[in-house]
Amino acid sequence: MDTKHKSNLTGSAQEYLNKPTQDRIKKCKEQVWIPYPQAINILSELDDLFNHPKKERMPNLLIVGDTNNGKTTIINHFIRRYPSFLDTAHRRPIIKISAPISPSQNALYEKILDELYVPYGINESASRKEYQVKKILDDIQTKMIIIDEFQDIFHGEIKRQREFLTSLKQLGTDLQIPIVAVGVWEVQSVMTIDPQISNRFETLKLEKWNLDINFAKLVMSFEKTLPLKEASNLYKDEIIDLLFHMCEGYIGELTRVLEKASVFALKHDKERIDVKVLKSINYVPPSLRRK
Repeated sequence: MDTKHKSNLTGSAQEYLNKPTQDRIKKCKEQVWIPYPQAINILSELDDLFNHPKKERMPNLLIVGDTNNGKTTIINHFIRRYPSFLDTAHRRPIIKISAPISPSQNALYEKILDELYVPYGINESASRKEYQVKKILDDIQTKMIIIDEFQDIFHGEIKRQREFLTSLKQLGTDLQIPIVAVGVWEVQSVMTIDPQISNRFETLKLEKWNLDINFAKLVMSFEKTLPLKEASNLYKDEIIDLLFHMCEGYIGELTRVLEKASVFALKHDKERIDVKVLKSINYVPPSLRRK
């Protein structure tokens, strides 16, 4: 075993080097967190927002980017910094929901109540559910609401979208807590439905990766998490060019490529990822899947 390569691996990856192949394969499939500049910047903004003192007009945040480019991973990592204490201290600092496909006042309140496993009457009025939501969120000291997949409200009528956005704004105003919306680029056009809404949301953009030194550093960080006994040197010209072509600049795609490649290598008694391994996994780039 290359001792220099071993020393470059994360402690967790090193622990798995001499374990059975199936355990190492399972390790390759685990979710890993790679801190990179864009993610660190978004986490910092979220921290500032979470700790913002209450005031009549709270700041809000809109995070936009391409599908499978790390938005949800960043959000989930942020939430893990502020664990829930619902069972012991009756606190739930952050509520995260997915946007309802059919947006409305009712849908917003029901999503939140469902997330908290709070019963409600289907036929109850929206105002009754609104009261219930506000009372509960105040009781459990919620300090932030995050709505993922915000583009899903596109499926509703414009009138319903406006109703949903107005209710969301009012919820944040009444509780004096920030709202974070997360979605694809088109979400920005949804916000323009109501100028009062768009003016309250600062936009952070999660850009695709370019084939540059930052992408090379990202690839090297991923390699350190893989329990392979030989250095793959994924940063070198031929292999990094192929990796970028396969993932097309999306971090979620890169994660999947490296997972499949490392699993393929281990199943075929290889201890490194090379060009031959990458070409053997028959990975279809995202642009070709849409055709």
